[in-house]
Amino acid sequence: MAQVPEFYVDEDLCTECGDCVKAMPNAFRNVEDEQLAEVYNANIDEAQLPLLQKVMSECPGHAILWRK
Repeated sequence: MAQVPEFYVDEDLCTECGDCVKAMPNAFRNVEDEQLAEVYNANIDEAQLPLLQKVMSECPGHAILWRK
């Protein structure tokens, strides 16, 4: 099972919309006591890469980024 590259949410860019959490609850969640999103599971299967790329491109703050 191939894994996607590591990704993260830049908290300074997050608009707190929650779209990523709704679209991929297996990878994203809200930070406790805040509306900011965070990645809690970056070990998603490569089959979910198209959905992740869609979530990344539709993020209003462009806050979901690939870790270099």
